[in-house]
Amino acid sequence: MSNNKENTESTLANRDVMKDAGKVHMDEAEGWGSGIIKDFKRTVGTHWVTEMTNFNQKTVAVTLLLFISVIAPTLTFGAVYGKETGNKIGAVETILATAWIGVFYSLLGGMPLCIIGSTGPVLAFTKAVVRIADNIGVPFLTFNAWISCWLLFYCLVAAFFDLTRVVRLATRFTDEIFAFLIVSIFVFDAVGDPFSDVGILRYFDPNHPSHEDYAEDENYNYMEVALLSTILGFGTTALIFVFRNFKSTPFFCNDGVRSSLYDFAVTMSVLIMTCVNEFLFSDVDTEQLNVPNKFEPSFQCCDSSCTTFFPDECPDQSEAYGSRDWFVDFS
Repeated sequence: MSNNKENTESTLANRDVMKDAGKVHMDEAEGWGSGIIKDFKRTVGTHWVTEMTNFNQKTVAVTLLLFISVIAPTLTFGAVYGKETGNKIGAVETILATAWIGVFYSLLGGMPLCIIGSTGPVLAFTKAVVRIADNIGVPFLTFNAWISCWLLFYCLVAAFFDLTRVVRLATRFTDEIFAFLIVSIFVFDAVGDPFSDVGILRYFDPNHPSHEDYAEDENYNYMEVALLSTILGFGTTALIFVFRNFKSTPFFCNDGVRSSLYDFAVTMSVLIMTCVNEFLFSDVDTEQLNVPNKFEPSFQCCDSSCTTFFPDECPDQSEAYGSRDWFVDFS
């Protein structure tokens, strides 16, 4: 009886110490529009100038890391966008969008280390928008532009009425699940996606699309390409860990050298493996990033109406009439 009483008193004491433990406590809603002003003052109005002028070794290292992390998937997704949208959105458009949105978000969003770029879910949504636009008989770019305008409107309404505070209702468990999903997507895309042709291990498939361009080349060996691509991919990852571990080792003369190796681990690993590919195995035709030759809209027109794509829809034509306009007609 006395043990039960002691347990009850202990439980009550813990409950008093941690009142409403486990419950989500919502902040009081800000006045209409005041949340935007407070966020702006808290980020741009305080440390913005200091961070924008904080040019040092670590900011250079982070900048190179973000560039390497963004440029490869941007070009890859650009090629897929071009295939799914009939080149109405291609590599040039994805590069331009990623660049200006990334800079704008870093300057005004208060999160300069946030990676901005194309993702699989957005690509799937775009494919659905293309099919809907074709079914209802409206231009895809116009339809997509109006969808973007409505999304901007919804975001402004959510920010103005402080609806973003409901994100607090997402528990740590939900956050970990979403983080695991994102990490899984990046790992599958790098190593080998079982549901698509993406990933370095996919090069071992003799029917991989990257081997089609060398089908008539007798000297081409897809196994050599697959093996070298695998070595370069995993070798780059291994070098990154090696360089980053130097910070906690007694090697080199001072801590500055070890910190530099730590900061530029990703950049140096990519450069080293690129040199290995270009100089030691120059005779092996590994797949390269498809970089556009000119910075112009991806959709090349057959004629002045710009409704047909060169050269697929006008194979007898020697050169394109021109490219589509940068700006979309909303009418």
